[in-house]
Amino acid sequence: MYTLFEWVVTGTSIITFLMAVVLMITFLLRRDSNERPKHMPKVTVFVPFFNEEKDALQRTLDSIDAQIYPSKLQVLLIDDGSTNNSRKHVSEWLSVKRNHEFTLLKKPVNGGRKGVALDYALELNVAVGDIYVVVDSDTCVDTEGICELAAKMETDPRYAAVCGFIAPDNHHDNLLTKLQHYEHIGYYGAIRYAQDKLGLVPVLAGAFVAHRATVVKEIGGWSEWLVEDIAWCWRAISHNYRTGYAPRAIASTQCPTTHKGLFNQRRRWARGRVEAYLAAWKVSFLSGISSTPWFVITTLQYLFPPGIFLIPVLVMLGMYIPIGFGLATYIIYFNLFQKFQLMYPSHNRSDKRNIIKITASTILLESIVWLPNLLGYLDELVGKKKSWLTR
Repeated sequence: MYTLFEWVVTGTSIITFLMAVVLMITFLLRRDSNERPKHMPKVTVFVPFFNEEKDALQRTLDSIDAQIYPSKLQVLLIDDGSTNNSRKHVSEWLSVKRNHEFTLLKKPVNGGRKGVALDYALELNVAVGDIYVVVDSDTCVDTEGICELAAKMETDPRYAAVCGFIAPDNHHDNLLTKLQHYEHIGYYGAIRYAQDKLGLVPVLAGAFVAHRATVVKEIGGWSEWLVEDIAWCWRAISHNYRTGYAPRAIASTQCPTTHKGLFNQRRRWARGRVEAYLAAWKVSFLSGISSTPWFVITTLQYLFPPGIFLIPVLVMLGMYIPIGFGLATYIIYFNLFQKFQLMYPSHNRSDKRNIIKITASTILLESIVWLPNLLGYLDELVGKKKSWLTR
């Protein structure tokens, strides 16, 4: 007779495998349209910053000013109470004539998290766009990135939010940045592409994401959460909207370079999943119930010891069924990734051996971020004060 541990591990592995099968079938049966809409919407870009390093912030601003778009972008630069020279550097950058319309908003006191800064800009009622694009202050967007996000949003009025493809550009710094680089250029894109066909991308990349302005006004902004991109996304889904992925909308960003930085980031991300689940329950009982299976499976995947530790235990216990399903799941994701790379070669930012590096990096990174995942869940359960955990 199976023990509870054996039932949970085996059941989780089977459900994870079935989820991978559904994504593969969806990927194979549905394709993107490459046609651009005839009329592109007005876009307001939100760039919140706090004590950002001068060169990184200037690269971000330069990339936004270089955007190719049918009309001028409105860009709101939100100084979230910086205490260094960030505001001065931005003012100097704005002293030169720019391609798009930039406005510097000066928030007197730092709010502790990005959502507060975004809502500050909303409350001023200065945003005129039909689409709100949020760009992190250390993220550089390819010249047609914002156009691709807006075009994707226009393909379906039910899209509440759409994110783009993001890869770290500081991956040469050390081993930690390399692991994160292979994580981002690996299975993420292929999985999000398949999820997009289902109209359900549960985790949006908040460093470069577009929101439909009417939906933001309908369901509210972002300030109540520590991880605003995930929780807002789940709230939108609970209101029967879709969330999507635009693989041609490409950007690069900076990933954590230290163990402490990575630890804090993943702790915050893990807490965001609990926030998102609670956000779904606040919308309605039905949305809470419908989101429970995905949340439970994801939670088990995060809270169980990573494969590098769990597999030896399963072998010792003679539990070969979950091992088999785990390997089958990796095979599916491997094939999904290969097919996605053929469709979008611009995502291939490594050599031909990248699939080996991606798989090895994924396994190693799982073991590194396991503890912060546990703590992130615990933070939300005990109601720990919400702070950005960086700077």
